[in-house]
Amino acid sequence: MDVAIQEVVRPASIAEALATLARADARPIAGGTDLMVQLRDGRRHAACLVDLGRLGLDGVRRDGDAVEIGAATTMDAIAGDAAVRDWFPALASAAGQVGGWPIQCRATLGGNLANGSPAADTAGPLLIAGAGVIVVAAGGRRRVPIAEFFLGPGRTALRQGELIAAVRLPLAETAAGRRVVERFVKVGPRREQVISVASLAGRAVVGRDGALEQVRIALGSVAPTPVRATAAERALSGRRPDAVARRDAARAVQGDIAPIDDVRAPARYRRIVVAVLLDRFLREVERG
Repeated sequence: MDVAIQEVVRPASIAEALATLARADARPIAGGTDLMVQLRDGRRHAACLVDLGRLGLDGVRRDGDAVEIGAATTMDAIAGDAAVRDWFPALASAAGQVGGWPIQCRATLGGNLANGSPAADTAGPLLIAGAGVIVVAAGGRRRVPIAEFFLGPGRTALRQGELIAAVRLPLAETAAGRRVVERFVKVGPRREQVISVASLAGRAVVGRDGALEQVRIALGSVAPTPVRATAAERALSGRRPDAVARRDAARAVQGDIAPIDDVRAPARYRRIVVAVLLDRFLREVERG
């Protein structure tokens, strides 16, 4: 199918971009790795594309007690950024698994979120980080907690005429004597360049006695949106990640998800994969 684009606008300011995006037939574009495919396939429609390349929305910077990542920052830049790798290793890992390297050099953080996919690789790491999405509109800006950003497959909290400007990740110092284990892993029909059948982002803060002082688990591709595994987190809170705790968590996590059968995998397989990924993460936490 041909892409029926009639106009491409290259605004020089965010205000100019927002004015154009107020049109019902306009869509923003940065890397275009998702949008162009969807336009071609007829899953999304637009007569006007608003190119965000001149707005300075890329880059990673320290801002007080947070790290702020511009919406137009590419996956390759995120995966290679020292601050992201040090403070948010799960996000760095996820960014390095979005398609192949050529895709990572084009795909942006804002696009990965605005697409609204339950399989968005960066969503899980942002959930365990407690990130906020900075959204701008003609009337001002607002912060949307990442846990409230995804509304359903292909649907987000973005309103007509709004634009993702950045994602803000709060920094958390680790107390002396504690250790932190943070990981991202996904499973698909092949090792690379794949939309996940299931993914897990995990962050655990382990106390001196080996007990979990904090544990955050986020899952992708197993519910209508990326989700925090709150039942599994409660089952693990304050416990050592031993065999009994891992078993309890594997049972609890089944209540956190609502997988479906689709062309990539049946729901039953996804439930098994989630339990396995969780068990492997907790074993790694236990080993230290």
